[in-house]
Amino acid sequence: MPPLGLAYIASALRQAGHQVELLDAYVLGWSWDRFAAHMARSRPEVLGLSTMTPVSDIAARAAALARPHAGRIVLGGPHATAIREAVFDEMPTLDAAVIGEGEDVAVALLSWWDHGTQGPPPPGALVPGQPFVAHTPRADLGSLPWPARDLLPNASYRYLFATRPGLATVITSRGCPFRCTFCDKSVSGSRWRARDAVDVVDELEYIVAQLGIHFVNFYDDNFTLKRRRVVEICEEILRRGLDLEWKCEGRVDSVDADLLALMRRAGCSMVAYGVESGNPETLALLRKDVTINQTRQAFAATRAAGLRTLAYVILGAPGEDQEAVLRTVRFCHEIGATYVQFSTLTAMPGTPLFSTHGRASTQDLSLGAPGGVRNPVDGDLHRATITDLPPDQLARLLRTAWVGFYLRPRPIGRVLRDAIRSGSVPEALRLGQALGRWARPAWVDALVAPAWLRRSAPATTP
Repeated sequence: MPPLGLAYIASALRQAGHQVELLDAYVLGWSWDRFAAHMARSRPEVLGLSTMTPVSDIAARAAALARPHAGRIVLGGPHATAIREAVFDEMPTLDAAVIGEGEDVAVALLSWWDHGTQGPPPPGALVPGQPFVAHTPRADLGSLPWPARDLLPNASYRYLFATRPGLATVITSRGCPFRCTFCDKSVSGSRWRARDAVDVVDELEYIVAQLGIHFVNFYDDNFTLKRRRVVEICEEILRRGLDLEWKCEGRVDSVDADLLALMRRAGCSMVAYGVESGNPETLALLRKDVTINQTRQAFAATRAAGLRTLAYVILGAPGEDQEAVLRTVRFCHEIGATYVQFSTLTAMPGTPLFSTHGRASTQDLSLGAPGGVRNPVDGDLHRATITDLPPDQLARLLRTAWVGFYLRPRPIGRVLRDAIRSGSVPEALRLGQALGRWARPAWVDALVAPAWLRRSAPATTP
């Protein structure tokens, strides 16, 4: 995925008169040696990094390698925002951290450095030994410059679930008013702020016309939150006749048949939903504020509109036994999800869950600590898992869920078709190899999976 947050920061800094380079070393396939050599050659006045908690060890290594060559190093993103001052203990090579949304803070921080650090740091900038004042994010997202996509290797990005070659990511709103216990909202907060439909479609038109990209992944946490705005975006896409297909994230309680049909006409090809569980008790624990029946209805309506679905699912949450886990897996088959991403429950810093269960995880979340129950698409080493099940049993159930869902002719054919359409055949092959190696102990279980998948799920209350 393109580093959208860094592209926004780059655009804001460039608008303020700074010369900026964006380096996505991961998608370019760089080695650590090549990264270090580039730092030594370019010697940036300021190196900005962004990271989430599960892969914070990558940012720490990059900062350490760049330290001899960079004038100052600053970290932003969810990890720094969630743990605040503790980030300097994890990464002593940092000069500062940006807390919350970073466009305005980054510009003000560089100005503070340029003027000799006179007075306190600007709001939102965390500097060792200096007072910290929180920053209020912009209410008007339309006043932000678009991300600096011209600084990215756009031709290198691929997305397996894309229905057209190429990929761009777009965010049309920030903040989330819901209260899921596992979600970190510390960066953008609970206040939902959205861009105007015309501004959104202007950006989409630029992506199509200037970059030649015809698939967009909307990265909003709740793209479908305000129905009227979704309608306005779709109608504007149709009015301009944009040759574009897209995916978005939605909640099962914020879609209906008419809206989904309009989205499909406007180019939507997939909606991803946070299903989380087929057990009402688990949904209550996670504070999803949706019902099992709402999930059934949303998936039926999405399928009827001709859209594919991606279900995000959590297995083995506290209170679940083996039968509860299998009930959720059967539920994913029952609702006809096109794709499913099975995972386990983790208490990330900054989430409500961390304050109640953070110390009860199977592994400590300290930097670089390996462990926890992971799935084949996890890129992190330290996935602390919260569960009442023995970790080895949950790991077996997770493997069985993945293999039982994907090791069937229809899903295999679907993945191959999507890989060809999206130009992601190498990515699909790598994912298939990873799944095969990771799930090898579950192959025997998968052979008998249809026996329990054919069983009707026990009746659940709304």
